[in-house]
Amino acid sequence: MVNCDNCMKITIAIILSLSVLGGIGPIFAQVEPPGFTNATSISSVSGNSELPSLLVSSDGIFTIWTETESGKSNVLFSKSTDGGFTFDKPVNLSASTNGQSSYPQFVEGNNHIYVTWQSALSGTSNILLTRSLDDGTSFEKPIQLSDGSQLSAFPQVALSGNNVYSSWIEKSADNSTNIIFAKSTDQGNSFGAPLHVTHNVGNSGIPKLSADGTNVYLLWEDNSKGDYEVFLSKSSDSGASFHVPLDISTTAGQSGTPEIAISGNNVYAVWMDNTSGNYDIFFAKSADGGATFEKPIDISNLKGDSGYPQITAWKNNVYVTWTQSMTGINYDVFFAKSTNNGDTFDQPINLSNNPGPSGWPKIVSDGNIYVSWVDSSTGKFDVLITKSTDGGTTFESPTNLSHSKSESYENAMAALNSTVYMVWQEEEGNSGNHTILFSKSTTFVPEFGPFASIALVVSIIAIIAISFRSNLRLNTGWN
Repeated sequence: MVNCDNCMKITIAIILSLSVLGGIGPIFAQVEPPGFTNATSISSVSGNSELPSLLVSSDGIFTIWTETESGKSNVLFSKSTDGGFTFDKPVNLSASTNGQSSYPQFVEGNNHIYVTWQSALSGTSNILLTRSLDDGTSFEKPIQLSDGSQLSAFPQVALSGNNVYSSWIEKSADNSTNIIFAKSTDQGNSFGAPLHVTHNVGNSGIPKLSADGTNVYLLWEDNSKGDYEVFLSKSSDSGASFHVPLDISTTAGQSGTPEIAISGNNVYAVWMDNTSGNYDIFFAKSADGGATFEKPIDISNLKGDSGYPQITAWKNNVYVTWTQSMTGINYDVFFAKSTNNGDTFDQPINLSNNPGPSGWPKIVSDGNIYVSWVDSSTGKFDVLITKSTDGGTTFESPTNLSHSKSESYENAMAALNSTVYMVWQEEEGNSGNHTILFSKSTTFVPEFGPFASIALVVSIIAIIAISFRSNLRLNTGWN
């Protein structure tokens, strides 16, 4: 999408990637912090466990990650049905498959779990999916969703009623990449033939897939017009057909790294755009279920570059957070909110506001708003978190979640009924391996406590690494 020489400076991204590659022996704190459980390792101690994801519902707590052992990477799953006090022994979902399994995504609903990932073997990469009909007690043998004729990677998965949806990018012989979609109308018993949502000679980036009722939404970045723009395509018939893609960015600059949120008939999208000369966070809204979009607005409009936005919606509120460059070596985490369904946004506020680089935030809301990010003010990367109980008007002072001698990253965060659930990866001693840790908070108190952190290495680094292993040149936006 964007020439890195002209985009927001990514010194911190380089540092973070080095943190992944170098051994930084951790020491896990043993003292249980007030209001929070001790950090618990839920992965194998023998393998290298990375890139965790987390889902929380009334049915339980569900986690997936990749684990590499003896040169083979697999997709692992574990669940807790007692609120996170204990987790089942991890299950290897890709044990029956060959090749390297990576980039897992999953959804859960009505006691059904669907997990999809890419599996690379002998120079090709396919999209696989497995399901559980008993909330993760057992899983069926994986099936292949992609047709195997081209390299396929970076899957997404969504669920609506009995319908299961998946999307991915497919690389053609001419090196173009297109958005592919497949669906099941019978709870994953069978899938129809993959459908090409795009047919172009350019590059379509990793799609974001969402479903609500009979509506299915695909959002991606695409350079088919010569520069990168953000496109959205909607299906109104449960994925049987898709509307002609809409260019919702419509700016003169480069647009990319989009994210989407759905709230009733409102569809919200954010991305980074350099029309002004710097990168800003742009927002566009549809009030008619994605049929049309209003003109994009700049919701950051700050000095310096703004990038990597995250978005969530709660009732009439829209919350956006991003990484903001302050100086050549310093970054902060900013937040902006709308209380009128995205019609207008308040002035952004600085959530981190400290001398060390802070960036790549995550955001969730269950009425309260929680934002976490990576910070290196102490000389190593810690994870900080803050909370707002008044809809984002004010935030508590950031709390350091890490308090360990090592560095943690790749967190996933969920909130349900005022409880915050977290998983992350952290290195084990000097072995170079990582373990997946879990903790939950039942009371958000000023001192979050000294358990091993929930931090994040820039996801794009992991994506690039995966794309190289898959021999697929991904349209990441930082070429």
